[in-house]
Amino acid sequence: MPRKLIPIVPKPSVRPLKYYDIVGDLMMNFLIGRRITIIRQTGDSITVMTRIKHEDGSKLPIIISDKNELLRFVKIGGIDFMASVSSATAKDADTAIIDVKGSRKAWIIDRGLELMDLITSAIRTALEYLGLINNLVFFDGMNGFKIIALLSGGISTEELRILINVISDAVVRGIKSNKLYQALGNEVLIGGNTMLKVKMFRIPYSLHWSTKLSAIPIPRIYDFTTISADPANVIRHLDTDRKLLEKLLVKNPIDSLIENIRRV
Repeated sequence: MPRKLIPIVPKPSVRPLKYYDIVGDLMMNFLIGRRITIIRQTGDSITVMTRIKHEDGSKLPIIISDKNELLRFVKIGGIDFMASVSSATAKDADTAIIDVKGSRKAWIIDRGLELMDLITSAIRTALEYLGLINNLVFFDGMNGFKIIALLSGGISTEELRILINVISDAVVRGIKSNKLYQALGNEVLIGGNTMLKVKMFRIPYSLHWSTKLSAIPIPRIYDFTTISADPANVIRHLDTDRKLLEKLLVKNPIDSLIENIRRV
C-alpha cells in the first residue's frame, strides 16, 4: 500500500513536464545507474513509488536510464525524484553527503543564513582536508542544505559514520568560539541521515514534493533566497549552474579519503 503524504504547495510555478524537459539532462548525471524513489502527485494525492511492475508481473526497483524515461514518470505524476547513495548493483555508498538543517528560527531571523553559511563553509574546508576537493552545496528543497561529493568508488557504512563524526567534530571545534554559533548553534543540525539512514538523496534540480521548490546548487548560502529555487527562476539560470556542476562531477579518489579517515 503506498504511503500517502499531504502536499503543501499544490502546483509549481512551471508545469512539471516543461520543467523536467529543461533540467532533465542535468539530472541524468545523478540518476543513471542508481535505484530511484519517486514521489508521485495526482490531484491532491501524494504517493511514494520505489518499485515498478514489469510485463511478467514482477516488481523491480526503479532504474532511470535516460531523459525520456524520466519524462515518462513525470507524465504519470512523478514530481520528486530521489536516488540511492550507492549504485544500483552495489552496497557501499559512492556519494558523500553532509546534511545541514536549519530550524524555523534559523530561517526567519536575519543571521540564520549567515550561520548556515559559516557552517557549510567549515564543512567544505574539512572535506577538502580529507581529500574531497570536488564538492558543492545544494538547497534541499525545504529547510536545509546538503554538501555533496561524488566518489571514485564505494565506502562502507562504518567509514561513512567515521566521516560524519570527523566532520562534525572538526566543524564544532573550529567555530565554537564564534559568537554567532554560540548564540544560534542549537538551531542548526549537522548530520548524516541522508547517507546513514535514508540512503537516498533528492536529485539536484528535482522539485520537492511539498514546497515545489527546486534542489539547486548554491554558490553561497548567505545570498540564498527561496525565490532562487522557484522553478521559473531556476530555468533562467541554468547556464550559470552548469559551470557550478562541472567541478562536482569530477569524482574524488577514495584511496586518500579512506587513508585520511583511518589516520584521524
